[in-house]
Amino acid sequence: MSRDDILQSLTIVHNCLIGSGNLLPPLKGEPVTNLVPSMVSLEETKLYTGLEHDLSKENHREVIASVIRKLLSHILDNSEDDTKSLFLIIKIIGDLLQFQGSHKHEFDSRWKSFNLVKKSMENRLRTLTVEGCEYKKIHQDMIRDLLRLSTSSYSQVRNKAQQTFFAALGAYNFCCRDIIPLVLEFLRPDRKDVTQQQFKGALYCLLGNHSGVCLANLHDWDCIVQTWPALVSSGLSQAMSLEKPSIVRLFDDLAEKIHRQYETIGLDFTIPKSCAAIAELLQQSKNPSISQTLLSPEKIKEGQKRQQDKNADAVRNYECLVNTLLDGVEQRNLPWKFEHIGIGLLSLLLRDDRVLPLRAIRFFVENLNHDAIVVRKMAISAVAGILKQLKRTHKKLTINPYEISGCPKPATVLAGDRPDNHWLHYDSKNIPRTKKEWESSCFVEKTHWGYYNWPKNMVVYAGVEEQPKLGRSREDMTEAEQIIYDRFSDPKFVEQLITFLSLEDRKGRDKFSPRRFCLFKGIFRNFDDAFLPVLKPHLERLVADSHESTQRCVAEIIAGLIRGSKHWTFEKVEKLWELLCPLLRTALSNMTVETYNDWGTCIATSCESRDPRKLHWLFELLLESPLSGEGGSFVDACRLYVLQGGLAQQEWRVPELLHRLLKYLEPKLTQVYKNVRERIGSVLTYIFMIDVSLPNTAPTTSPCIPEFTARVLEKLKPLTDVDEEIQNHVMEENGIGEEDERTQGIKLLKTILKWLMASAGRSFSTAVKEQLQLLPLFFKIAPVENDNSYDELKRDAKLCLSLMSQGLLYPQQVPLILQVLSQTARSSSWHARYTVLTYLQTMVFYNLFIFLNNEDAVKDIRWLIIRLLEDEQLEVREMAATTLSGLLQCNFLTMDSAMQSHFEQLCKTKLPKKRKRDPGSVGDTIPSAELVKRHAGVLGLGACVLSSPYDVPTWMPQLLMNLSAHLNDPQPIEMTVKKTLSNFRRTHHDNWQEHKQQFTDDQLLVLTDLLVSPCYYA
Repeated sequence: MSRDDILQSLTIVHNCLIGSGNLLPPLKGEPVTNLVPSMVSLEETKLYTGLEHDLSKENHREVIASVIRKLLSHILDNSEDDTKSLFLIIKIIGDLLQFQGSHKHEFDSRWKSFNLVKKSMENRLRTLTVEGCEYKKIHQDMIRDLLRLSTSSYSQVRNKAQQTFFAALGAYNFCCRDIIPLVLEFLRPDRKDVTQQQFKGALYCLLGNHSGVCLANLHDWDCIVQTWPALVSSGLSQAMSLEKPSIVRLFDDLAEKIHRQYETIGLDFTIPKSCAAIAELLQQSKNPSISQTLLSPEKIKEGQKRQQDKNADAVRNYECLVNTLLDGVEQRNLPWKFEHIGIGLLSLLLRDDRVLPLRAIRFFVENLNHDAIVVRKMAISAVAGILKQLKRTHKKLTINPYEISGCPKPATVLAGDRPDNHWLHYDSKNIPRTKKEWESSCFVEKTHWGYYNWPKNMVVYAGVEEQPKLGRSREDMTEAEQIIYDRFSDPKFVEQLITFLSLEDRKGRDKFSPRRFCLFKGIFRNFDDAFLPVLKPHLERLVADSHESTQRCVAEIIAGLIRGSKHWTFEKVEKLWELLCPLLRTALSNMTVETYNDWGTCIATSCESRDPRKLHWLFELLLESPLSGEGGSFVDACRLYVLQGGLAQQEWRVPELLHRLLKYLEPKLTQVYKNVRERIGSVLTYIFMIDVSLPNTAPTTSPCIPEFTARVLEKLKPLTDVDEEIQNHVMEENGIGEEDERTQGIKLLKTILKWLMASAGRSFSTAVKEQLQLLPLFFKIAPVENDNSYDELKRDAKLCLSLMSQGLLYPQQVPLILQVLSQTARSSSWHARYTVLTYLQTMVFYNLFIFLNNEDAVKDIRWLIIRLLEDEQLEVREMAATTLSGLLQCNFLTMDSAMQSHFEQLCKTKLPKKRKRDPGSVGDTIPSAELVKRHAGVLGLGACVLSSPYDVPTWMPQLLMNLSAHLNDPQPIEMTVKKTLSNFRRTHHDNWQEHKQQFTDDQLLVLTDLLVSPCYYA
C-alpha cells in the first residue's frame, strides 16, 4: 500500500471510531496486577449509557487496537518518516482509550451549559468521558506504544503523542507506577543507544503538561525514590548535552516544577484505635444497612499489620532516597548543574516529624562553605531547617493573667490599656536588672496577647530550672548536634563562613537575608553562647568595616543572636548585652545610605514577638539621644529609623518609651534638614498609632494626638494670627543664633506637615478635631496651580490638604469642618478661598453618606458654594461653578426652583454704563459688583447645564435660551457662555437626534445658530 492509501484507510477508521464512539463497548482484558498491594477491591464500577452492549460479539475497539498496533510497529521499524500516518495513529489510540462520545476538553468546556444543551438536544445528551478507570493489559500495551511515539525522532510526532500520553496517564489508576521505569530507562547513564531526541522525549514525559500528571513529582515514595536519583544521574548520560539550550531549559523546568508542586509525603499513616472502633460500629449499623459481609478481627489485624509494614517501607524509602541523592551529587564527574538540582531535591526532604539522616546533615553543614553561591544559599536554608528539627522542647505553664494583675475580669470586652494588662507594659522602674528579678518575672512574648482579650488557655515558658539544660558539653549532645557543634567550634570554618557571608551578591540589590538570620538564630537557640568566643573577634571586625556587605552580614548575625538568646539565663543575657551594646553604638554611628535599611530590619526583627522587658538594654541604648547631631543629619535620620523599627514591633506595650521619645522630640520639631523632618514625621505616626477612638476601646496610656496638637497649635499662633501670605524663607541650615517666633513656626509647620502626610496612609484613625483646626493655615499656604517649582512648604501643604480631604469624617466632626471652611471662605487670600472649594469637592465625595444624613450640613455647603459664586476673584467663581456642577450631578444638591430663580435673578443684574476714560488713565482691573453678580448668575446656570452631560431634563432648554441672551455681555460673561455652550455640544453630540426632541422648533433654530460656526464665505 502507498502512503496515501494508508492515510486514507486510517482516516476512514478514525471517522468510524468517532461516529460510533458512544455505541462501542469499552476495552476488555486482564487487569495489570501487583502495582499496589491492597485488601480493598480496586475494580472499576462499570457504567454504561445509551444502550446495552452485546458482550458475546466481537469487541470492535479491541480489533481496531490490535490492527493499529501492528501497523504502528511496522511503520516505526520501516518508515518512521511517514509522520502523517503517525499523527492519525496517535489520534486513533487516544480515542480507543478514552473516547466514549465526547472528548474530555469538549466535555469540560460545555459542562456549564449542560442543561441548555440537553434541552436543545431534546434530552438526548448521553455521553460520558473516561476518568479513573481500571488499568488493563490492553491499556498497558497502548500506553507503551504512546511512550515509544513520545520519544520519536520527529518533534511533531513526539509533541502530539505526549499530549495523548498525558491524558491516558490521568485516566488509568496506578499506571504511572508501571510506566516510570520505562521512561527512566532513557535517562540511564550506562546506556549508549539513546539518542538526544529520545532523551528529550523522556524528559518531556517526566515533566508533564500544565494540568496533567507530573511523573517526576508523584505523591508516592515508590515513584520519587526512582525518579529523583535518575534525574540527577542523567547528567552523566552520553545523550545529555549542556550545550543544547532546549535540554538545559527542560532540566530547569523540571527542577522548578518539582520545587513548586512538591508536598511533603507522609511517613506514618496510623489509624487511631478509636477511629477503627467507630468504623466497626458503622459496619454493624442497621440504618443504613451495608450489604457487604462484616470484616473478621483477623482481617482487621492483617490490615493494621499491612499499614505498619507500609510505614516501615516509607521510612526505608525516605532514607534510601536521601542516601541515593547524596551518592549522586558526590560523584566527581557530575556536571555542576546536576549537583545543584540534586542538592535542591535533598533540601525538599527536610521534614517536621523526622530529623534528616546524619550523612545529609554533615553534607549540608560542609556545603555552608561551598565555592558556588547557589549551593551556599541552599545549604544555609537547609541548616536553618535542620536546627529547627533539632530544637529542644521548652516547657510551658498555664497562668491566670487576672491573678497576676490582681484585677477582676471585665464584665464586657474592652480593648486597649486596662488594669489587668498593665503588668505587660515596659516600666523602667520595674525592669528585671538582677537574676532574682529576672527569674521571678512572667514574660509574655506574643505582642497581641492581652490588648483585646486574653487567650482562653494562657501559657508562658516555665522557669529556667525546668527548661532544657544550657551550657552542655559535647558529650551531652546528640550525634546530629555534634556534627554542627564541631564545625562551628572550628575557627577556620567560621572564618571561611564569615568571609563568604561578607561577600557582595548582587550589586545594589542585596538586602537583609531572613535565611541567614534563621541560621544564626537556630545556632544560638540550640547551642546558647558556645560559639560566641569564636564569633566575637569577627563581630568586632565587621562592625568597624563600613562596607555594605560586611555591615549586612553583622546585622544578620546580631539579629540572630538577640532572637536566639530568648531562653538564655540572666547571666548569659547580661554578658551578651555587655558585648552587643558597644557593637551597636559603633554600627549606628557608621550607617550609610546602603546599610541603614539593613540595620532597621535587624532591630525590627530582633524586637518582633519579644517581651520588651527582656530587651531593656536595647531600648535604652536606642533612646540615647537619637538626634545628637554627631555624623550630620543623615545619621540622625538613620538612628530615628532604627529606633522606629524597634518600637513599632512593640505596639501598645511601651507607652513609657513613647512618652519619653515624644518629650525628647518636641523641642526638636523645628529641624531644618528635610530628611530629619520626614523621619520625625514618620516616627510621630508610630508614636500616636495606638491612639484610636473606637467602640469598646479604653483610652490609651500611650501619647495622645489631641494633647500634642493643642501644644503645636499654641506654637503656630504667630502664623495663624496674621492674615498675610506665608513665605518659606528658612535656609537649610541649623542656625545657632536666636530666631524669631515666625521662623520657628515655619520650621515647626514643615515637620507637622510631614507627620500628617505620613499618618494619612498608615494610622488606624483619621484626623481628630484638633488637627482640623490646622486647616485654615494650610489653605493659606497651599498654591492653586500644580507646579513642582514651588518650595517644599507649599507642595507639602497642597499634598497634605489632598490627603486630609480623603479621610473619613465622624458625624460629630462635620459641624466643625464646615465652620473652618466657612471661616476660610471669608479670608482675604483668594488662594485660600479657591483651595476651600477643591478640598470641599473631595471631602464631600469621600464622605457622601455622612453628609447626606445631615440636612443642615447640606444646606451649609449649598450656601457656601453660592456665596463663593459671587466672589470678586474670577478663578474662585469658576471653581465654585465646577464644584456646584459636580454636586448637582451626583444628586448631593438638587436643582430646585429656588436655586434656578436665584441665578436668573442674578443674571438680570444691570451693568453700569461704560465711562469714557481719560487718554492717560490706567484701565480699572477690579470688576464692578454688578458685573460679578451677573457673572455669578451665568456661572450658576452654566453649572446646572453641565450637571446633566448625558441627558436633557425638562428645565434645560429654557436655561440654554436664558444663557444665550448673555452672549454679547462683557467679558468674562461672554467667555463663560461660549464655554458652556461648547461643552453642552460636546457632551450631547453622540445622542443629539434623541436629545433634540426636547427642544421646540424656535429653540432649535436659536441653538443651531449658536452652536454652528458661521461660514467664512456666507
